[in-house]
Amino acid sequence: MGFCASCGYNLTGNENFCPSCGQKPSGIGANSRSKESFSYTFSSKIILGGSILTPDKLIINQDGVTYLKRNKYLIGVDRSFLSFSDISYVKIDRRLINSTIIISSKGSKGIRAENFSISDAKKIELIIKNNRYV
Repeated sequence: MGFCASCGYNLTGNENFCPSCGQKPSGIGANSRSKESFSYTFSSKIILGGSILTPDKLIINQDGVTYLKRNKYLIGVDRSFLSFSDISYVKIDRRLINSTIIISSKGSKGIRAENFSISDAKKIELIIKNNRYV
């Protein structure tokens, strides 16, 4: 169980190839290197302007960063995924009480996560910077 490192598709773990993009999942194959497993979940804060029912979420694990945001039709979730190797930089746009996390990629569309606490933004930035060159 996990996500495709190329497109972020939710995998069950039984696939030889991603049904969404066709790439071989990173955990399969003899040349895949083992990484220490970790997972952190951060949510936008209601008191800082985030949604009450469906806060935006940033999930950071050993494969990369996944951003979940309720879509404009309010019936589904839009998912963006960036592997650590695709991230070019991380920037925190601080305001008085909240922050926006800007994760830029090397070609594909980046991630802009709004209404996170400043302390969460600093943790997110540190985790990403520590794992970009692993």
